[in-house]
Amino acid sequence: MRVRSRDLIFVAIVVIVVGGLYYLSTKGKARAVPANPPEHLTAKTRTDCLVCHTPEKFTALEQAHRHPGKWRDERVSCFHCHTPAAGRAQTRAHQTREWRAAKTLK
Repeated sequence: MRVRSRDLIFVAIVVIVVGGLYYLSTKGKARAVPANPPEHLTAKTRTDCLVCHTPEKFTALEQAHRHPGKWRDERVSCFHCHTPAAGRAQTRAHQTREWRAAKTLK
């Protein structure tokens, strides 16, 4: 069996497409919450996060295009995008309960 140039071109296109999809799937992902400072290990709600991460800091990050504006919505949990700090499991069910609780408060 002989490998033709069109076969190599096809393989190159497949590699480029798969590589491009991988790059796009990892681009712009929210970073995990670091375990340091220790407050990150105990934070469970949005209000726990906003004790240190003030609206002024988020506004500056928003203007620098480094954080989306959805943090302003009280129904959105920080852990919806950011994975929790190591050592503390945050489940999707907990996030849903938090969102429902914030929704009923309005």
